[in-house]
Amino acid sequence: MMNVNVNAFYFINNSLQNPFFDAVMPTLSNAGGFLTLLALCILAVIASKYLKREKCLEIAKLCLFALILSGIIAGCLKLCFHSPRPFTVLANVRQLVIPTEPNSFPSGHTSSTLSVVTVLVWKLRKHKLICGLLILFAFLIGFSRIYVGVHYPLDVITGATVGIISGVIVLVIKKRLEVKL
Repeated sequence: MMNVNVNAFYFINNSLQNPFFDAVMPTLSNAGGFLTLLALCILAVIASKYLKREKCLEIAKLCLFALILSGIIAGCLKLCFHSPRPFTVLANVRQLVIPTEPNSFPSGHTSSTLSVVTVLVWKLRKHKLICGLLILFAFLIGFSRIYVGVHYPLDVITGATVGIISGVIVLVIKKRLEVKL
């Protein structure tokens, strides 16, 4: 399994190298960070409250809770596994960004992004184009983390799973709380 993980990493990190991706992927990669998404969620909560948009406020709060849950889970997994970043153990890695912490598994950026995107896609499911763009954005965040040299594919897949599960947990809890006993 590790050989497939490393081979897939090298394919994305080295074989897909091109000037367009080199310019776009570092910025895109950072867009999925926990702090970036936390700031956006908080701004969405404040703006929704100020504009008295109850439905938007509910969605913004759900996104915030899912993001926090995914951050806790991903952070705990990083502490448990202490998996080194690819650029620290492999040769010929094209590292295009500097990570904020040393542990690779799972991808926190992917987890954060998918937690928010899961909530948004569920709440906006009638808007197919928006949902499609959100899913594409989430995929590109995960892809970018490999491309910029800071995560293996398995880190991204696990991060995506953590994010989706976090979003679903928050949505299920919200649904359960709405049920009158």
